[in-house]
Amino acid sequence: MNFVTDDYRLTSIKSSKEILNGLDATVYKCIGGYRGRQSITTKLLQEAERIHENAGKLREMSTESLRIRLQQFKSQFRRKPSSFDQHLTDALSAIVEASSRTLGIRPYVVQIAGALALYKGYIAEMATGEGKTLTASLAAIIRGWSGFPCHVITVNDYLASRDAQKLEPLYSFCAVTVGSVTSTMQPHERAKGYQNDITYSTAKEVTADFLRDRLALGSNQAFERRQIQILSGNLIDKDDRVVTRGIHTAIIDEADSLLIDEAVTPLIISQKQTNEPFSKACMAAS
Repeated sequence: MNFVTDDYRLTSIKSSKEILNGLDATVYKCIGGYRGRQSITTKLLQEAERIHENAGKLREMSTESLRIRLQQFKSQFRRKPSSFDQHLTDALSAIVEASSRTLGIRPYVVQIAGALALYKGYIAEMATGEGKTLTASLAAIIRGWSGFPCHVITVNDYLASRDAQKLEPLYSFCAVTVGSVTSTMQPHERAKGYQNDITYSTAKEVTADFLRDRLALGSNQAFERRQIQILSGNLIDKDDRVVTRGIHTAIIDEADSLLIDEAVTPLIISQKQTNEPFSKACMAAS
């Protein structure tokens, strides 16, 4: 991965669009309804059926051959992500077979369809017991192949730690690394967790660490400024207090709760600063 790209990703965030109202909001709602039409679900299920069928044909393939095939998909996706959609069916078929061999669990058609929806940027609604944890992992592997940070956001520390450990055999077989970040971890442990291709954590931890990293960078928060400092020799490397690799992709469990219910509570973070005038005023008053 290019170090300049990595450095840009460190503090890069996507700008939020202005919330529409009036007639614009009505038009936008209609467009959203069209994009989420029933035919989309039907197409995803049909594609998932093909993937499930193709995965069955890989049962006779040797374990080593399957591992090599997955590594080839990873290399191909990392070199040219924009052209990977045409290989998505074959890649997911191989991942489905890998899940069967490493976890003893063969994903159902509905789980594969859910993974396709997540990969394509849709919100997938699944009932309790349909296997959301495995569904998310199928999409996370493909995103992890890109080399950019992929965060799987769960509802609490226990699930983040449990899911990362439980799915590690599948991730390792598919040539991606996985870790978790929980509230009890020290900075060096957090940095280690974020260095993986896929990181399980909670929304609070990921956003707080991202904001703390920006505070740690101080005046070098801007990518352009960091590059100038590096070229001038005044900045050799990022601050040791920086733990994340930035943000790129998030696969969110319980999206309705996180993006609607919990979104009304802002995340507030602060930093110690010297207030010289206030200190002098206190000294004078004493």
